[in-house]
Amino acid sequence: MFVKSLRDAFAGKTTLSYLSGVALVAGAAFIFSFTALFFRAIDDASDWQFLFYRGLGASIMLSLLVYLRRNSRPVRREAVNGRSLLAGLLLAAMSMLFILSLARTTVATAVFLQSAAPFSGALFGWLLLKERVDGRTWAAMAAAIVGVSIMVGTGIGEGAASGLVLAGMLPILLGAYNVLVKTAKGSDPLVPALVGSVILAGGSAVMAASDSGLGVSGKDAFLGLAAGGFLLAGGLPMFNLGHLSVPTAQISILLLIEVVLAPVWVWIWPGERPATGILVGGAIVLIAVTALALTTNEGQTTGR
Repeated sequence: MFVKSLRDAFAGKTTLSYLSGVALVAGAAFIFSFTALFFRAIDDASDWQFLFYRGLGASIMLSLLVYLRRNSRPVRREAVNGRSLLAGLLLAAMSMLFILSLARTTVATAVFLQSAAPFSGALFGWLLLKERVDGRTWAAMAAAIVGVSIMVGTGIGEGAASGLVLAGMLPILLGAYNVLVKTAKGSDPLVPALVGSVILAGGSAVMAASDSGLGVSGKDAFLGLAAGGFLLAGGLPMFNLGHLSVPTAQISILLLIEVVLAPVWVWIWPGERPATGILVGGAIVLIAVTALALTTNEGQTTGR
């Protein structure tokens, strides 16, 4: 049943239920959480080189998805508009900011700053979409504050200030991106993802070429291509489709799954051990996300 509704939603025949949207956004966050692990596994590639191959891999895979879907849902002209193009630009910017921040600080420090996203999401959703933030969402956000405060208290001193600044810009861009995709006419989950991937590859190629060039080892090229072809191309369509059925503030809370899991993966390998407080705070955030998903009823989600 879920698979059929998912297939129909990607084909534009129906919309997803709230719980199906939650499942997709949470699944996308799980996929995204491996990005830091792929970046930490590279040998010699620079941040811009990794970003180029990541964007290239995502562009290739998303173009293939557009081709395979051509009979059930071809990309229509109205889906390629100013909002979807701007959304793609924001996607590329977020990908760049995240990797650039990882190159300058620890994974735990970089990702916990994204935990401010629920508040920017709630603000954008309230101001621009007139979405009411219900009591359960406020409770989950309050629990997330506690978890993030614990994480901040133990991890804020790790890494360069530039890495903190870059990572701190992500929640603002994410809130704006969510609103743009929700309000884009004829919203197609593949369009902003493909546009963002192309911009990411092109912009990173220019930056890498002006620095050390695009030549990297086979291993580093594979990791970059895989990070784009599997993680970005796999997670972005899921996220774009799923969040159409989920209020903006809750989307940002669900994405905290990435914040919690990313330090765990790089702790398992290559051994970038996060502070105990980051693990404790992350567990609190994960509990808040799970409780929100399990206690919110479909009819209460939009608040419109």
